[in-house]
Amino acid sequence: MRTGLLSGMLTLGLSVFAGFAFASGTTDQVKTELDHLTAIVQDPSLQEKEKEAARKSMVKERILRWFDLQEMARRSLANHWTKRSGQERKDFVELFGDLFVESYTTLVVDHLGDQQVTYLSEQIDTQDAIVKTKFLSKRNEPTFVDFTLLRRGNAWVPYDVVIDEVSIVGNYRVQFDKVIRDQSYEALVKKMRLKRESEGLGSTAKKKSM
Repeated sequence: MRTGLLSGMLTLGLSVFAGFAFASGTTDQVKTELDHLTAIVQDPSLQEKEKEAARKSMVKERILRWFDLQEMARRSLANHWTKRSGQERKDFVELFGDLFVESYTTLVVDHLGDQQVTYLSEQIDTQDAIVKTKFLSKRNEPTFVDFTLLRRGNAWVPYDVVIDEVSIVGNYRVQFDKVIRDQSYEALVKKMRLKRESEGLGSTAKKKSM
C-alpha cells in the first residue's frame, strides 16, 4: 500500500481499524469523512463486479463534496493563477477537479482493508489546520499522512494531503510550473484536457459550483 501511495502522490485513509492517539473537533471531521468513505467501499452489497461502477460513483461524489477543489487548483497554479481571467480560472478548477477526483477515487477503491489508521495530532491556526495521521499496513510498514485543511464556516475542508513529507499540491505546482514556463499555460490546459478525454471523463467538478 505504501508504494502505491507514494507513486500516486495521493491517499485517503480507509480502514475499519482506526485508533486515536489524539482527538478533537477538527480531527473528528476528518475521521467522519474517512468513515463515510470506508462504509461505501466496504459495503457488502457493493462488492460484486456489476456494482463496481456504482461504488466508484458514490466514492467520487463524497470526495467531490469534501475537498476544496478551487483552493487546490489555485495553490497548484501558484503565481500563474493571478494571470488568469475569471473564466480561465473557472475552467481550470473544473478541469483540475475532474482529474484529481478521478485519480483520488481510483486510489481509494484500490487501497483498502490492510491499513490501521492512528490519528496522531493536529495543529490549528485561525483559518488553517493540519491533522496528522499514521497508516500501518499488515506488514507493519508505516506511512505518515497529513491532511491540510481550510476553515469554511464551521467545517474544515482539505486542500492538500502530504504523504511522508511529499505534498500533492506541491507536486502539482512543480509539474504545472514547468509546463507553463517551458511551453505555455494553454499547453498545460491542452495536456490536461487530452488526459481527461483519454480517461473518458465527463465533468464532475462542475457540479460542485452549480
